[in-house]
Amino acid sequence: MQKPVWKKIAEEISLEVSLGRWTVGSIIPNEIDLAKRYKVSRDTMRKALTYLTQQGLFERKPHIGTRVKSRTRTGKFLSELDGIRDIDHYGNQYPRKIQNVTQLVVDEELAERLSLKPGDLVIRFKNIRVASEKVQETVVVTYVYIPAEAAEVLEIVKKRPEELIITLAEEVLGRECDEVKQTFSGTIMPDEVADLFKVPHGTAALKIIRNYMDVRGRTIVASESFHTADRFSFSVAVKKKKY
Repeated sequence: MQKPVWKKIAEEISLEVSLGRWTVGSIIPNEIDLAKRYKVSRDTMRKALTYLTQQGLFERKPHIGTRVKSRTRTGKFLSELDGIRDIDHYGNQYPRKIQNVTQLVVDEELAERLSLKPGDLVIRFKNIRVASEKVQETVVVTYVYIPAEAAEVLEIVKKRPEELIITLAEEVLGRECDEVKQTFSGTIMPDEVADLFKVPHGTAALKIIRNYMDVRGRTIVASESFHTADRFSFSVAVKKKKY
């Protein structure tokens, strides 16, 4: 199903805030001016701004305007996850560049870090998401690992760049993802990642490790992503279960 226009506009505005177009505490242009800038109706812009306000990015100030409250949205993560595909929603908003494709044998250290099987032959590549086709600023850097027999994925992704890697790997391998294990941790960016973000070596980052497995627990895709600490936040809402 195609994404509604107001949602696309909300994502564009959210990206601009994260990239520093409007700083925290500043007042953004009014609804009319923003509608003209993004070439949409006032109603569409109103829906986008209302959504971003609910997500914690903005706050409305009577007689003043809409103020930037945070550089990142802090909405309820669980309420927006309808399935495994939604886990990668953040990164999948942005164009991708694939670099440094290599084949390697999983050693003990890599196996332990990503929950892989030592001795397996895998293909590793760098999946870089950038702000837009025009603004080539790095948003997220991901090291992706797929089984060697799924090499065809790298050819298919050129023809279907909007598809998630897990979706393509499922097709090639003929195995469906049944479970995703995720680990979030604070870390220091590897130097080569810092260079891609154009930040100083030693910069703090949020690292996300994911392992997509089939019903038998076999890895379909494993990944290790790095986000700059000031541009990405993760929030989970837990509700009391009603019996």
